[in-house]
Amino acid sequence: MTPEQFFTKNMKWIALICFCLLLFKTMQSCSRNMGTTMKEKEYTHTIDSLNKKISVDAITIEQFKFELKLQSKTAEEADKRASAVQSVAEKIRANTTVNVHGAEKDK
Repeated sequence: MTPEQFFTKNMKWIALICFCLLLFKTMQSCSRNMGTTMKEKEYTHTIDSLNKKISVDAITIEQFKFELKLQSKTAEEADKRASAVQSVAEKIRANTTVNVHGAEKDK
């Protein structure tokens, strides 16, 4: 049997095998592309989530810094008021004589 006779006799089977191999390789390529696409979507979602979390954390940090500055100013003002009250109390004490009635009883 010559190669020409072999190919002529088995042309259907050779074409069917080539078609099956082509189909298999196409499916393999699609499967690989689908896996790549799924991983890409997963990574994109993860990166977006992390970026959003970082953004929210940065905003939260800025809010905490602002609140800390605000509380610091409030504490400074409270210290100033306390110093003013203490100063007034000391001045009043220095300029006031206390008389206690009934301390001088006859024995």
